[in-house]
Amino acid sequence: MNTQGMVGVVTASLGLVLSLGASPPVEAGQWVVIAAEQSSLRKGALLDSKQPVKLAEGAQLTLLAEDGKTLKLIGPYSGVPDSGGSKGEESSNLEAISRLLRGHRESASTLGVMRGGSSLGVMRGGGLRDASTTNLINVDHSGDHCLTGETVVLWRGGIAHSEQVTLLADAHGTPPLASFTWPASEARWPLSSGSFEDGKSYLLQRSGQSIRLRIHKRMEPAANPAALAGWMANNGCKAQALSVLATLAEGE
Repeated sequence: MNTQGMVGVVTASLGLVLSLGASPPVEAGQWVVIAAEQSSLRKGALLDSKQPVKLAEGAQLTLLAEDGKTLKLIGPYSGVPDSGGSKGEESSNLEAISRLLRGHRESASTLGVMRGGSSLGVMRGGGLRDASTTNLINVDHSGDHCLTGETVVLWRGGIAHSEQVTLLADAHGTPPLASFTWPASEARWPLSSGSFEDGKSYLLQRSGQSIRLRIHKRMEPAANPAALAGWMANNGCKAQALSVLATLAEGE
C-alpha cells in the first residue's frame, strides 16, 4: 500500500469488534487512539502495525505507542503509521488505556476530567496543571489515588472557609497520622507521601464529611507516559490516567 499522503479505512470487522467493547490482544508495534476528530476511529481503538488508516481533510488522530511515543495524523492522510514502539515492549499498558478510554467515550464525566472539570479537581484557572495530578489527591471524593513522588498535594474545591482536617489509617483506635487547619482561600495543602503506604486505605475527616482514600504508590519512575497512564488505569486511578492522556493528546 502507498504509505504517502494522509487518510484511512478501518475494516468493518474491526469497527464491529471495537463497538462491541472487545479488547483484541495487543502485539508489539501497536498504537492506541487517545484523541480523534472527524474520524471513524474512536478513542480507545487499537491499531496494529499493519493497519491502514484513512483520514479525510480536517480529520485528526493522536496515537500512543507502548514506548510512550505519540503520533499525530492530520487529514488528508492515507497509509500505515510508522511502527508504534519497539518490538518486545510490554503490551499491558495499551490494553489498560484502551479499556479506560472505551469505557469513558464521550461521557460528561470524561470530558470534565479531560478538560479540567471538578470531578478531578484540576482547574486550569485555579493554579493547578494536569501534570500535577500524578501526586494530587482530590479530597472532595472518596476513591483510589496514585502517587509517584515524595510530596503529595491535597486539593479541595470549596475554599471559602477554613476547616479542621484529620488523616487516619483506616482502622479503629489508630492515632491520627496528620492533623491541621486548612485555611480559607487555600485550595491546596502539601503532605509528605510518607504519610501513606502502598495498597493501604485511609480516612480523611473534614468538616461535615469523611473521605475514604485507597492509595497506590510507585516510587520508581514510570518508563514513559504510556506506562504511567496504564499503571494508573490498572489501579483504578481513572481521573488521573485520563488527565495524563489528555496532556499527551494536547501536546503539552
